Formats: sequence, C-alpha cells, structure tokens
Amino acid sequence: MRDAVELEWAGVPSVAIVHEEMRGSAQAIARVSGCPDYEFLAADYPWTPTAIWSKEECLELAEIMAPKVLAALTGQS
Repeated sequence: MRDAVELEWAGVPSVAIVHEEMRGSAQAIARVSGCPDYEFLAADYPWTPTAIWSKEECLELAEIMAPKVLAALTGQS
C-alpha cells in the first residue's frame, strides 16, 4: 500500500492490491500517509492472505484483477 502511495507521489499512476483481510491495515497506511481516500483493490477468499498460491491460482487472480486495475488507472471504475 505504501509503495503505491509513494509511486503516486512520484507521479506514477498505481493501484494497490491487498487481501481483504488486510483492508483495515491498508486504510490505516493510506490515512497516515495523508491519503485517507486512496482507493485500492482487494482480493478475497479463496485466495489466502499469506499469498502462498499456486501458479494456477496466481493466473486466475490476475485474470480477475487486471480489468479492475485497468479501470482504476483509467478512471473507469
């Protein structure tokens, strides 16, 4: 989350992806970074919060998230 905020500060459009279980932490990081309204994407179960996924799980999640990332970057979300 912090990386995404810092990229935005550097003028690089970015989208943070966190696990739903980390939503509260991500919101706290955004808030202490001075960006309380920073929007991010969240992956939920069946993907585990530890991100120890098989290659197939990674590919499945990427297929789901890629359109959302594109929409967020282009303001079409």
